[in-house]
Amino acid sequence: MKKALVLFLALAAALLTGCGVSQEAQEQLENGMTAIENSSYEEALAAFSQVISKGELLVEAWRGTGIAYMGQGELAKAVDAFDQALANTDDKMNNTRKDILYYKATALYKQGDYAETANVCDEILKLANEGDAHYLKGASALAQDQKDLATTEFQAAAKLCSDDYDMLLNIYECYNQKNLSAEGDVYLQQALNIQGSGSDTAYQKARIYYYLEDYDKAKAMLASGVEEGDAKSLLLMGKVYLKLSDTAHSRVMYQRYIEANGETAESLNGIVLCDIEEGNYESALANIEKGLALEGDEGKQELAFNAIVAWEKQGNFDAAKEKAAQYAEQYPADEKGQKEYAFLLSR
Repeated sequence: MKKALVLFLALAAALLTGCGVSQEAQEQLENGMTAIENSSYEEALAAFSQVISKGELLVEAWRGTGIAYMGQGELAKAVDAFDQALANTDDKMNNTRKDILYYKATALYKQGDYAETANVCDEILKLANEGDAHYLKGASALAQDQKDLATTEFQAAAKLCSDDYDMLLNIYECYNQKNLSAEGDVYLQQALNIQGSGSDTAYQKARIYYYLEDYDKAKAMLASGVEEGDAKSLLLMGKVYLKLSDTAHSRVMYQRYIEANGETAESLNGIVLCDIEEGNYESALANIEKGLALEGDEGKQELAFNAIVAWEKQGNFDAAKEKAAQYAEQYPADEKGQKEYAFLLSR
């Protein structure tokens, strides 16, 4: 999502100098782009709405509207906005169309509409043979238990993005979520064989060792980044300590992250997991509420699921069932959530 946002901002900025566009529309589009950068999605929607009402910069404004809705978790509205953006493109705007199609495919995937996600990926692949499109199509296939198609698409993605850690680890995670981690191990090994040096390489190797459950090697790889206060290293070290049931050190990692970077859904979820591990469920629920009150949708699914866990462990099954019902409605594609809701209904 962050990678796509950077592309959006670059493309929109490049188009601001177009002929026949009013200064006011250009300024409003810029305001909307800045608001998205700041996760101020309501402000962004208001700015883009003004641009659309003028009938100017419709592709950029509808695309921005879709991104803002995605930030709010309003995925159906996001898809509609991207369709409006696509409707205003022409045959000379293939790169722009591809960019919008990626957004649309991502929103559909998050909605759990895997068949339509695959269709959109096919549209992208007609424009360019890219690993990201193959990956998303493969993930959609695996979500529908189409293992052979998933294998074909993942292999294509891994070949096109052979030195992309994120791609290879995302493929592994897809298999892991379906309890097929053995089939995903080949992608971990491919990632482990990527040559490189420096802090980012150390962090990426630590991610691989984390998945391989070799936590001592993960800690060793993260040590330098943690000492320097690197944000992503602090978050991952917090997860490593949690796996080792060392909640005291895990909590320190998350608190150091928050002191330097402010509260995020991911860092608060780390604190929540420490609370749950320690049996402090009231603190867990309080931290969940803080996280869910933050703007934006990123990281909130984990917080919402852990609210179910905290209420259930506290023995309040009515509250757990209520939260599970909300979760199942909001995240219909998550099998774990659906199973938890079914379990609570059966009690």
